[in-house]
This record gives sequence, structure tokens and C-alpha cells, in this order.
Amino acid sequence: MKIFAIMKKELQSFFFSPIAYIVFASFLAIIGYLFWVILMTSKIATLEPMLYNAAFILMLASPVLTMRLVSEEKKSKTIELLLTSPISPFDIIVGKFLACFVLYLVLMILTLQYPLILAHYSQDFDTGPIYSGYLGLVLLGAAYISLGLFASTLTENQIIAAMVSFGGLVLFWIFGWAKHAFENDFGELLGNLSLFDRYAEFLRGIIDSGNIIFFAVFTTIWLFLAMRVLESDRWR
Repeated sequence: MKIFAIMKKELQSFFFSPIAYIVFASFLAIIGYLFWVILMTSKIATLEPMLYNAAFILMLASPVLTMRLVSEEKKSKTIELLLTSPISPFDIIVGKFLACFVLYLVLMILTLQYPLILAHYSQDFDTGPIYSGYLGLVLLGAAYISLGLFASTLTENQIIAAMVSFGGLVLFWIFGWAKHAFENDFGELLGNLSLFDRYAEFLRGIIDSGNIIFFAVFTTIWLFLAMRVLESDRWR
């Protein structure tokens, strides 16, 4: 399978790059610190504040992981070899997306120690919001990666790709605040487009099929646009 061959190649390049280790170490250090600070100050067995902060931290970290996915190929001119080979833009984009998503899932798995700690020491620990919260975080990660992958197809400069990705994610975060400035249908539309408003419902223990569909459509749209960019590059 061409998709899995690309995914394997990307995973290998991730683990041979110091960027992945720096992102992993930084994220886990910050999340660990926040977990203990929140637990010691609130004295409440909940992961909601930590998971909410994790979404913000990952908004900063995901552009660093995705910026090289296609930009590096463009800079080294290997993208031309890929586009002239029997491998389709679909295979390239999906393979690279899955590689980064697997890396993201590994990062999520490494944080499971915190709910296990709370479950061990707290007798009234509610696991429902934890399951829904992690589901929301996985869906949010797919959205982050898809937008970042699209940004990476636009330029051979990794820094610019990271900035475009981060700017796009911030925009979809600001929508949640901007909706309060418009007490009409436009404000409601902005709220519906907010990634963080959708994610916040998962943190409250609400698994709404509408939110799951939103994240699936959001991810699919950006992956489709990334494929279209590669298609246009192929015919230049």
C-alpha cells in the first residue's frame, strides 16, 4: 500500500528529527506541571482544566510538527519525484496525515498517566468527562494536523508554513470570542465554526454527533484542499 509506505517513511523521518523529541518533551513537561499545580490548588479530582490547556498548548505545537510535511519535500525538490511517480496526491496527503496523526496519538497516550493517577487516589473520580475529553482532543488534533498539512503545501519555507498554520488555528479559536460581539445569526455562525467551543462540549462530558461530524468535515476539507494544491503543482 502506497499510503502506508509514505506513512512509514514520514514516521521514520520524525523519529530521526530532534523536532519531534523537543515537542514531546516540552508538551509533557508543561502538561505535567499544569496537572500538579491545578490539582494542588483546586483540590478537585478533575482533568478538565488540564485538557483545556492541552488544546491551547497543542495549538502552538502542532504547526511545528506539520510545517515540514510537504515544505521540506518542496525545498529539497523531492516533491517533483513524488508527483511524477505513480503515487497520487491522495496517497501523499493521506500518508503524511496518518504519520503525523499517529505521532499525535502517541503523545496522547503518554498523558494517560494523569487520569490513572486520579482514578487511583480519588474515590469519587468521574471517568465520563475523561473519555469524552480525550475523544475531543483526538478529533481536535486531527483538525490541527489537517490545517497544518494544508499550510505546508503552500510554501517551501517551513517557518512560513508554521506561521500560516498557527494563524489559521488562532482564527478558528477567536471565532469563539467574536460571537459575543454579534447578537445575531452571524454571531451564531462564528460560534459554530469555533474549534474550541466544539471541543469544550467534550470536556463537559457531552458527546454530540454534530460536533463529531463538524471535526470530521473540517479535517476532510483541509485534506482535500491540500490534495488540490499538490494536483496544481503536478501540472505546473
